[in-house]
Amino acid sequence: MTVRAVEGAAGCGKTFRLMEMLGETLAAQPLMEGQRVLALTFMHGARRRLADRLRAVPGLLGRVECCTIDSFAWRLYRRWRGLASALGIPARGDGEFDAVCDAAGMLLEQPQVRDWTAASFPIVLVDEGQDLRPQRLRMLVALSAAARSLIAADEFQCLDQALRPNPLLAWIQGAAEPETLVQVRRTNVGGLLAAATAIRGGQAPVNGQGFRILQPGVSVPLAATLLANAIAWRQGGNVAVITPALQGGFAQNVVARVGQGPCGQQGNGPYSIHWEGTDRDEAQVIINSLQLGANSAGVAALAALRALPPSGPVRAAIMWVENQIHALGRIEFARADIETVIARNVALRRQHGGNSTHLFTALTVQQAKNREFDGVVVIWPYQVGGDVEHKRRLLYNAVTRAKRWCNVIVQGPNILAAAPFV
Repeated sequence: MTVRAVEGAAGCGKTFRLMEMLGETLAAQPLMEGQRVLALTFMHGARRRLADRLRAVPGLLGRVECCTIDSFAWRLYRRWRGLASALGIPARGDGEFDAVCDAAGMLLEQPQVRDWTAASFPIVLVDEGQDLRPQRLRMLVALSAAARSLIAADEFQCLDQALRPNPLLAWIQGAAEPETLVQVRRTNVGGLLAAATAIRGGQAPVNGQGFRILQPGVSVPLAATLLANAIAWRQGGNVAVITPALQGGFAQNVVARVGQGPCGQQGNGPYSIHWEGTDRDEAQVIINSLQLGANSAGVAALAALRALPPSGPVRAAIMWVENQIHALGRIEFARADIETVIARNVALRRQHGGNSTHLFTALTVQQAKNREFDGVVVIWPYQVGGDVEHKRRLLYNAVTRAKRWCNVIVQGPNILAAAPFV
């Protein structure tokens, strides 16, 4: 078993170091004919960014498989479904993510499956490893017995409260001696660095160069004015509006007000800020427009789909219905089946498409993880859940996305008298 790991604070270059480790491993033991590197991460956005980094590794073009660990688990489970049944593993569906990963882990614990996988993927690279739940970690532990494992993680950037203490970091401590990075490379702005260090250390962040906690917003118009002013004074570059909670609608209302017209006495704005949605959000917009009963004939299903605004997922659903009619002779379709096809194709398009580029973007802390922006405005509403530790992690992950500056807008003054601001 060969496990190498790198850990460190946000912006320390863990992924960059991971690419260096991969290059060193390939130089010491080149891939054989037909072998590839298996690169895994948890979130689809992180997968796209990891794929971009892998393109810069010399000699790796066309010899790497980069996917989410859930996607890899499903492929492995389908390939060895018969063995899974023989082992007494209950049948799993592609939406049962934790169960599928647990089944894949059990399969990889079988020598024939583990060795077969390692023969194709002798090197397994994992980024953002702190987000792996025990079911996914089970896969990695099993693979590490036959493949060389390269892992990057930062326990403090894990936002899943159920992963405390973090199972991956606990396993790494016994499997390898992690390399710790200490120099932040994302920014050299003093106030940003000091604020991030304070939050991570459980201290109160204070205003400094590049970092400001603004006058409490209290009302949507005042918070919108603070946001519009921050965008107007940004001195170029992109801006991310990041919120730890969408409940209550405060962040959405502030962003919407900035897009409606000039804000405050200085009249800054309007600014068009793009909200990043989830797979579920995008699929639901299409499904809500689908005029179709619970069960319909094929002709009616095709007519309802063709009446929708054209898009990749809609075209894929039309092709699926047509194929079911012509190849299988199917005459009736359940709405639930068509909705599943639409949702699956929305997910596939977002998985394999690039990130849309917008100058001003609004998103949650979870969506912002492992990304960077020139400027960040954090909108902190009353409805932020979790314990004190969780709130510190949320604020830390938001603030450390910034390369040049970060402003924090809180909904009310009493928020500043509690964690994570004290």
